[in-house]
Amino acid sequence: MFAAVAMMVSCSGNSNGSGSKAAGDDAASFSVQNGISGTTGSKNCHLVELGAPINFEVAGTGDILDVTAKVKVKHTDKTEFEDSNKTELWISGRDDDNKDVKLTLQLDESCKAQLPEWFKKPAGEEIELIFKGKLPKADMDKLNAKETTNTIVI
Repeated sequence: MFAAVAMMVSCSGNSNGSGSKAAGDDAASFSVQNGISGTTGSKNCHLVELGAPINFEVAGTGDILDVTAKVKVKHTDKTEFEDSNKTELWISGRDDDNKDVKLTLQLDESCKAQLPEWFKKPAGEEIELIFKGKLPKADMDKLNAKETTNTIVI
């Protein structure tokens, strides 16, 4: 089963990650059992509520696949923030041999441009984040449908 990872763009109340095939592709779906489980970064690490579900789309064939992850996130009551050049989604877990596997997706530029204004908004405000990247199919297979640690780096 092929695995596909993350593009965070949509706000939904579901706490599970899910996956789907991209239109017209034979690539299998990728999913994880849980949503956003952590955040990290300087002051921004407390701005996002945990549990937001991740929707994955996978496109392509071969050893490297195009992955998009969408996530709708909400502000917490923490208001400190600072601009950050690094915004990523980390999907981390262990394979069947108990070895670490980490997939990294980059925030789409259109979403990155919206972050500074969202940072200034009050608690409860939502934004949809989209993360994209090219990921090794073999690593995605190792984490597919498993419980993972899903971290937004802001």
